[in-house]
Order: sequence, then structure tokens, then C-alpha cells
Amino acid sequence: MAEVDCYLCPECGAEVPVGSKGCQACGPRKVAKRMGRKKRKQAQKKRSWEQDSAYDGLDLPDEDFDYEDYVAREFGGKPHRRVGIAWYWWLTALLLLMLLALTLF
Repeated sequence: MAEVDCYLCPECGAEVPVGSKGCQACGPRKVAKRMGRKKRKQAQKKRSWEQDSAYDGLDLPDEDFDYEDYVAREFGGKPHRRVGIAWYWWLTALLLLMLLALTLF
């Protein structure tokens, strides 16, 4: 059986599985009644994937990204393969155009 991540309820200290609606011991309605109306609205607005504003502006390093260096490291120094249409497709297209012109006249 897989181990479930839990956290401690701030009200009663019971273990609560992550993702559940609330503490089974306290009951989510009892906790909501204890909270003020303003706090309840804030708790409803905040989603589980939203981050706290404390994590904003962590002063991550601003390094200049060198694209040429990245391409050289990832793909080596090989020149790019020429992408184009093979000669036989040009010949096929020319023959089809000639056949079309002959059928129209």
C-alpha cells in the first residue's frame, strides 16, 4: 500500500491526508466557523497551486543566455543538413505541369 503524505491539523494536531477537504477530527465546518468571515473568503479564494507572495522576487541570477553556446553543446559542431526538395520531385512536378498544359490545349 502506498504511503500517503499527511500534515498536522493546526487546531487539534491530528494527521490529515494531503488533498482532503479538512481534518476529520475537527471537521471542516467547525474550523470554518472559528475563522472569521474575511479569513474564510481568503481561504476559499486561495487555490492549492498558488504560491505565497513570500516566494516572489527570490533574486535568481540573471545570466545572459548564449544561444550559440547552447546549440554547440547540444548538437555539436555539425553543420545543418540542407533541407530542400529532391531533384526527382522537381522533375515530377514539371512533368505533371506539362501534362496539365497539354490536356488544356
